[in-house]
Amino acid sequence: MKQLPDFIQKLIAEFDKLPSVGPKSAAKLVFNLLHRKEDLKILANHLNEAYNHVHSCPQCFNLTDKGLCRICSDPNRNKKIICVVSQNQDVEAIEKTNQFNGYYHLLNGLLNPLEGTTPDKLKIKELVQRIEENGIKEIILALDQSMEGEATVLYLKKLLRNYPVEISQLARGIPMGANIEYTDEATLSSALENRKKL
Repeated sequence: MKQLPDFIQKLIAEFDKLPSVGPKSAAKLVFNLLHRKEDLKILANHLNEAYNHVHSCPQCFNLTDKGLCRICSDPNRNKKIICVVSQNQDVEAIEKTNQFNGYYHLLNGLLNPLEGTTPDKLKIKELVQRIEENGIKEIILALDQSMEGEATVLYLKKLLRNYPVEISQLARGIPMGANIEYTDEATLSSALENRKKL
């Protein structure tokens, strides 16, 4: 791609930094946008607006363009329950279920010492501060089922056991529509362990 003009190479390099976008996809996106000038202008305006106005909520660390995010500023939510998630998309996924009416706390990642993500790099200190200052009764750990997610759950359980909060974790099991014969052992084991009485 060295024969391309410098500004196109720079755009491709920026798109290539996005998750799940490789060099070929980045080039495809850039050329597509460059051929649609109006859309490119609209995207540039939206990005500029986001750059100038979007920031982390000072309470839960979700993204917002206001003082507090829409969830933290909602007086109808249960102030005594916090659902701990690792990233912004997790909040939206849980909100779509309409099953949770408490507040959230974003860690902004998961523990991963190999990549330098240690407890001090996550919003764990701020979580403890919220528990101490707001009389939180329950913490729900809604973290990924991965090595990093499990390590973070174990760390938080150990850290929070000295506080008067109930700690729970999302149940794990077989997803709807899945066949048992094709389900991996870890998921089946978790499903058996978290089985409900009928």
